[in-house]
Amino acid sequence: MAKIGLTSLYYAKLTEASDGTPSYDGAKTLGKAVSANVSITNNSAFLYADDVVAESDTSFQSGTITLGVDEDGDSVFADLLGHTITTGETTGGVVTKSTSDVAPYVAVGRVITKMVSGVLYYKAEVLYKVKFSEGNSDDQTKGESMEFRTPEIEGTILALANGKWATGKTFTTKADAVSFITTLMQAPTTQGAG
Repeated sequence: MAKIGLTSLYYAKLTEASDGTPSYDGAKTLGKAVSANVSITNNSAFLYADDVVAESDTSFQSGTITLGVDEDGDSVFADLLGHTITTGETTGGVVTKSTSDVAPYVAVGRVITKMVSGVLYYKAEVLYKVKFSEGNSDDQTKGESMEFRTPEIEGTILALANGKWATGKTFTTKADAVSFITTLMQAPTTQGAG
């Protein structure tokens, strides 16, 4: 299996029930995918008895995800980081960042393109609970030759109260992989009257 592509970055705000059951407010595009780096930290504990390891625990503890996107759109990044955007005819679109801003928990989904024995497959992966934080900015003037620089945003991956932290499935079409992500992140339907 060879990973050969990354597309379809989505996010949705999380509401978590006390038993860990997640619900989301509907999938939103995060931007065009440039890169995704997921780093997982596992518990590492060993119980020694009679001079050997009798028990061990290497379960999920937490993780980080760093996403590179083509554009740090104000509406998307403000939504992910809990900032406000003013509306109005003359002041509309102004992003205000405050020390009291609280980033929401969100799900993050992506599609990884793979090739197995010459055949393309599309792996949909969703992280159930992520909280993003304000990143650093590294800007540079244009020199003699053009160099593209793209924004990144980093988040902490956590487990839900029920212990689940990610899900995924591999499909033969990209459309099915995207549908898997957007269906999982679908906003709950309300019962209509009569």
